[in-house]
Amino acid sequence: MLALLLSTLITCPVLQAPQVSPSMAVAVKGDTELSPANALASAELRVDEHLREVWQERAQRAVARLAPFWMPQILSDYAVQRWLANLSVQDFVTRVDRDDCERNHEFGCSYQTTLWIAEKPGIVERTEACLRDTLRRLERTTALKVGGIAAGWGLLALLLGWLDRLSRGYMTVRLRLIGILGGVLMPAAIFLV
Repeated sequence: MLALLLSTLITCPVLQAPQVSPSMAVAVKGDTELSPANALASAELRVDEHLREVWQERAQRAVARLAPFWMPQILSDYAVQRWLANLSVQDFVTRVDRDDCERNHEFGCSYQTTLWIAEKPGIVERTEACLRDTLRRLERTTALKVGGIAAGWGLLALLLGWLDRLSRGYMTVRLRLIGILGGVLMPAAIFLV
């Protein structure tokens, strides 16, 4: 019975966390501070800034690659900024190593922490897929909004033309002003929603 148990345990692989090689790690230095705790906090803040910059570049490349030509740049930039604001970048990295440097000065000691970090490949792929989904959703909603605006303009022109015909031309100027006002306010109302 023991032999069966041992042979089963040998053949079953043990799931381990993926190992990150030091060659994949990136060094991020914090500011020089007067206490080790402040130096570590500064290094962690720099890691967050570094990761946000990396993801900002990745998002811009994805927008350039995936966004259709008719998509306004301001809409895609706004969607990327919203997506980046909701991103928890600390979950994407593994701390490989930490290097604390202490310097003695005539006024006391200063500390600087360097964190070696590496991205987790599985999480990076899932996050890039989430970004692609966000861009596809933005494309669909923008196409629906633009189609709604075009249909609304057509309906507005038809309605105002019909009312002008009914009034026999007495309200032409007022109807044109109403049409221009409605045509300008419609896109603003639709894109703000």
